[in-house]
Amino acid sequence: MAVKGFAETHLQQRNVVIMTSLDVQGAFDAAWWPAILYNLRKLQCPSNLYNLTRSYFSDRVAILCANTYRKERKVTKGCPQGSCCGPGLWNVLYNTILDLDFSSNTKAIAFADSLTGKRQQKLRHLPIRSLQK
Repeated sequence: MAVKGFAETHLQQRNVVIMTSLDVQGAFDAAWWPAILYNLRKLQCPSNLYNLTRSYFSDRVAILCANTYRKERKVTKGCPQGSCCGPGLWNVLYNTILDLDFSSNTKAIAFADSLTGKRQQKLRHLPIRSLQK
């Protein structure tokens, strides 16, 4: 809804809207735990929630059982998809990208495992170099 609202507002004002989408392949699977914990500290997360998250990340194991076959592997990264905490942990990890200092005509929106950047500007004031970026 944020993307649609942004685009509709600026198109009604006769602005040019350019949207770039970045699909982060394996975003949930590749979420690096030390970065999540670092960002939680930076966000001044309460110590009880920080410690709970740190504990959640410790000694994780994935086990595959099929008939008599059993394979066990230590898990060291990733946010469980479909879990209650997965999207929140992903947000903590990618929050630094959303907090970058963009120009006033640019907005970053994230949802699920995608980042979207949009730029709007009046057509008559749009420099050629902006189109080439």
